[in-house]
Amino acid sequence: MANRRRKKNNRNRIILNCTKYLFIITLIIFVVVLIITSIFKPEDKQDEPQSSDTKITSQENTGSSAENGTDLPSGTGIAPDASDSPSPAEPAPDIDNAWAMFLVNSVNPLPDNYDSLIETEVVFKNGDREFSVDARIAPYINKMVADAKDDGIDLAIASAYRSMEYQQFNFDRSVQQRINDRGMTYDEAYADTLKEVALPGVSEHNAGLAVDILSGEYYSFDDDGFKNTKAYAWLSEHAAEYGFILRYPESKEDITGIIYEPWHYRFVGIYYANKVNESGLCLEEYFIEQGWAGADGVATEMTVSQSRTPAEIVVNESDGEAQVNIIV
Repeated sequence: MANRRRKKNNRNRIILNCTKYLFIITLIIFVVVLIITSIFKPEDKQDEPQSSDTKITSQENTGSSAENGTDLPSGTGIAPDASDSPSPAEPAPDIDNAWAMFLVNSVNPLPDNYDSLIETEVVFKNGDREFSVDARIAPYINKMVADAKDDGIDLAIASAYRSMEYQQFNFDRSVQQRINDRGMTYDEAYADTLKEVALPGVSEHNAGLAVDILSGEYYSFDDDGFKNTKAYAWLSEHAAEYGFILRYPESKEDITGIIYEPWHYRFVGIYYANKVNESGLCLEEYFIEQGWAGADGVATEMTVSQSRTPAEIVVNESDGEAQVNIIV
């Protein structure tokens, strides 16, 4: 009986010890889990990732990037990596009459017979004399003369298109006048004439794109007195609106090779007329600045053979002579 009681007590003691140890182990596990949970628990909701909308709004307000700290211009709302994306292409400028933008001078002559291949139109009459230009620019000069008249300015065209033959006649006459009136030798007269009158093929008048404009106020080529007239002031303000530039400006003689001619206006189209005026350059300088001509002044781009015309002019070599054909 005593032995049975003793065995029962031992069994109870074992069960009690096991229960105590199990409780201790469970308590330890609970404490460990509690500690681990406490360590890895997020501290605040502000560390959560922002949505793309939130990021853009933040950049708009602060001008900074949340991704890499790169500063952006204030108020752009553009992520720093947006520069990797292609920007929208700028619209091409609306260039009118690009075909007319080419150089004609001593180092950029016209193709042979160019003058006989263009269609001309009469734009001004003075008694029995008629003055013509390339028919494509006739509407521009007609409107310019009409609008000037509305403003009380009477523009008089004193010279326009010239054939190669007439250009040679004009040059020879100017040489002879210097010999007769100024007592120059032929060589002196020839060199002096080159400052005012171009040889055939290197005159803009042969292209039908140039007009010499005077007025009733002052009708003379003997000096630059035309620059003091109301007509000249009107042209200085408005000529570019019709596509014309003052071709031989003052103080550009060493570059153009021609004396200052306040009456000589050249058609290049409205777009380029304004561009040249804004630049303050003469046409030779403008071509060099644009990279269309080399330092020697010879045009490599925007040449007459490259101009986009209704009748494209092409120079072909045949039997050792240059021939010009029209491709309609």
